[in-house]
Amino acid sequence: MTLNQLKYVIETAKTGSINKASNNLFISQPVLSASIKSLEAELGKDIFSRSTRGIELTPFGQTFLSYITPIHMQLKQLDEILFKDVKKPSLHFTIASNGFHFISNVCSQLYDKYHADGIKIESREAFGLEAMNLVANHIAEIGIIRQWSCYKNLYSSQCRALNLQYYPITTLNIGITVGKGNPLYYQESNYISRKALKPYPMVMYDYMDHGPFSDIFDRLQLPSSENRFVTSSRSVIYEILERCDAYYLNSTYNYSIPGGELRSPITSQRTLILSDCEITSEIGWIKDKNTKLSPVAQEAIEMIKEFLIPII
Repeated sequence: MTLNQLKYVIETAKTGSINKASNNLFISQPVLSASIKSLEAELGKDIFSRSTRGIELTPFGQTFLSYITPIHMQLKQLDEILFKDVKKPSLHFTIASNGFHFISNVCSQLYDKYHADGIKIESREAFGLEAMNLVANHIAEIGIIRQWSCYKNLYSSQCRALNLQYYPITTLNIGITVGKGNPLYYQESNYISRKALKPYPMVMYDYMDHGPFSDIFDRLQLPSSENRFVTSSRSVIYEILERCDAYYLNSTYNYSIPGGELRSPITSQRTLILSDCEITSEIGWIKDKNTKLSPVAQEAIEMIKEFLIPII
């Protein structure tokens, strides 16, 4: 049993919805569900009953909640007492993105410039719609999102609903990323056909396996496969590509090192351009319409623009 699990139970009970609770906690629904189920397995009792109508506390869950709520409050108060005198950084910048490799370079450069003054830099891994919610709720100052051209209306309507402004940075081709364990890594051409992908499994994010973006593979006319990997972690995706012949639906970008060479984020992997594809991928940034950006955020955006260079 962990403190996070207690927090998850309390928030889920308060909202009566896994979906609402995950949004409020800024984690994905699968992560929240798995954490609660793990706690239930540890306790040997169900905390929630689940049905088509939603989720509600069991009799045991009601008793359990009555015990953990004051414990959780006391721990929060203890945390405030212990750390109230800790010197806080004078600057604070939070960026939300789906784990683009260039984000770590941007954070490092910001640290190099501002660490003498004291700066807290937060990078939150969140995908398109989730990143929008973080910015709309002022958890992150800016968000970096990638949107497929076929879903542009969906993203635009979501930005309007959340009072966000979207600024495009670059438009890229659809790419297929493979590691050295896939024979396609060694082909001479930078282009790949759909037919060539048929023997290999795909690795994908969980939000692409179900929900509003799950038809992207049909839209791209990619071959179906009996085998696939599904995860919520970018690091897991690249670890899988390192260890087997799977491929990953990506964008054809490299990132540049200012004043230096153009290079791929992971040299043991290669991104090929999907042939005869009308759908494109656009990377851009979002902010709250009514919020003026801090100087740190403005610098971060300019750095990101420098890093993003399409493969030609």
